[in-house]
Amino acid sequence: MSSWDNKLAVILPAYNESKNLRILLRKINKVVPHAHIFVVDDSSPPENSKELTSMFSNVKVLTRQKKLGRGSAVLDGFAHALKNKSLEYFVEMDTDLSHNPLQIPLLYQTLIDNKAQIAIGSRYLQESKIVKWPVGRIIASKIINFNLSLWLGVKLHDFTNGYRMYKRSAVTELVKEGLREKGFIALSESAYILNRKGYKIIEVPITFVDRIYGNSTVDARELSNSLVGAFRIRFRDHSSKRKKSA
Repeated sequence: MSSWDNKLAVILPAYNESKNLRILLRKINKVVPHAHIFVVDDSSPPENSKELTSMFSNVKVLTRQKKLGRGSAVLDGFAHALKNKSLEYFVEMDTDLSHNPLQIPLLYQTLIDNKAQIAIGSRYLQESKIVKWPVGRIIASKIINFNLSLWLGVKLHDFTNGYRMYKRSAVTELVKEGLREKGFIALSESAYILNRKGYKIIEVPITFVDRIYGNSTVDARELSNSLVGAFRIRFRDHSSKRKKSA
């Protein structure tokens, strides 16, 4: 592995993922052994942070008192990671083993080759693969992502997948701007904000695997709520523009 991984932060929002988390941390350390890993834990009671930090010297656990949403968890992780001035690249990924750490170098190389500021691991490009996901879930997700693209005006195939790499400038912008949405719609909000600010976003084909252990925190209601969230995002943006022009 080249020296870029010692400039890498990996942000892991976690909620009752103790079994998956230990497996994932081992996998990440095999791929990017010099990365700085931030686990943002909303579990109640919290996961065993002392055990994790004793097992993995490059892991920091940020414990929160209750489930505050994926978006705020990632932002908290970003804010802590930004304190380290040597970090230049920031990955967010799910802790349920659906995102393969072996694809972290692919996200990095895509950023470099395309001079982009954000690389999104997409489930819906021609070269992408989805493993062990129900057909109905795939169809519903594709419909939602298609509508998000129309309503938000951002040309992306996959707004709702949380496997992403950012350059430091993009992360700094998100922390400064903040996110108003909670849950997985925050992923769409962050893409909308960065696109509006002129940051280059590129998608990368990945292999996505359904979780093996535990239960998903995303259900049909949350996915449909993401469409309502898209209206809120656009409405706030238009309201803000009207106030500035007034």
